Amino acid sequence: MQGVPRLAALAALALAACARGPSDAELARLHAEALAANQAELAAHADQVAAEPGRTLTIAGQLDGAGATLDWAAIDAAAQSHVRTVNPQNPTAPDQVIDFRGILVRDLLDRYRAAAGVTEVTFVAIDGFRSTVDVAGLRSFRVLLAIAADAKPISRASGGPIFLVFPHSEAPETVALYPDRYWSFYVTDVIVGTEPARLAVGERGFDAAALAALPPTTLDGAVGWKVHWPSTPVHLRGVRVLDVLRAAGVTLPPGGRVIVRGKAPIHRDPADPLVLAVDDLDRCGFLLATRWGADDAPISARLGGPIALAVPPACAATYGDRYWIPYVEALEVVGGAP
Repeated sequence: MQGVPRLAALAALALAACARGPSDAELARLHAEALAANQAELAAHADQVAAEPGRTLTIAGQLDGAGATLDWAAIDAAAQSHVRTVNPQNPTAPDQVIDFRGILVRDLLDRYRAAAGVTEVTFVAIDGFRSTVDVAGLRSFRVLLAIAADAKPISRASGGPIFLVFPHSEAPETVALYPDRYWSFYVTDVIVGTEPARLAVGERGFDAAALAALPPTTLDGAVGWKVHWPSTPVHLRGVRVLDVLRAAGVTLPPGGRVIVRGKAPIHRDPADPLVLAVDDLDRCGFLLATRWGADDAPISARLGGPIALAVPPACAATYGDRYWIPYVEALEVVGGAP
């Protein structure tokens, strides 16, 4: 019977504790901790989202004003235009009219003062795809860089975060002028005309004149850039990667690697860099092409210029089409034999 009083005593203590409950100070502390944890998680998520490719927009090229890179807040603030149109990239409902919200390309041309005489604008996407559109059409029609469809953000699966849209419903002539191959998913860059040649190599920068001062190299054959290039063999002229690195005074360690960075996010992904082996540089003769064709024309933005990496046949089996990199902007040498 001694257990009964003990159980009764424990029950009484438990009831007393339940009756007391946490104090107001304890509740306030717990509430503050929960709020802080929620805010920290939201901030971390916001930083992660902001860092995702496709949530900035860079305007560059032949401009009378300065170019710019807009963050998502600036993009959203500028995206005040609406274009209601069908979307030929929609496989399930190609006849459905959608209310797209975004930035009119002609407004960007005015805001950043496209240079007189520029005839085309190239839109570059996360995955390296490029769509080139004539300036006359961009000024005549309400072509839109859309960030929302029917008041909802455009998912990556539907071409977002930034989707190049043409006003097929309000301007039916654009259906023939700009069919679905012009509609570009995942736009990150707007190049007005063609940018000046600029290549960063270590601490050294090369412009067109500096590149032209190096020993010239040529390459003849079919190319791996695909978009807008002929399928027949072409003539390329430029300089070897090896000669550029030597001119920059960069140390080339045996077993080292050369990271090649292009404009498109896929061509500058730190998690999956495009790497040339230092030991292959002389044997392969990788070419930084700047001119092409019988008339030695500069490589335009339409074609992935002003600087594009070409892979000679000697190393095509090792470095495939993925290494035909348009819009090359930087080279970095890393690593070496231990």
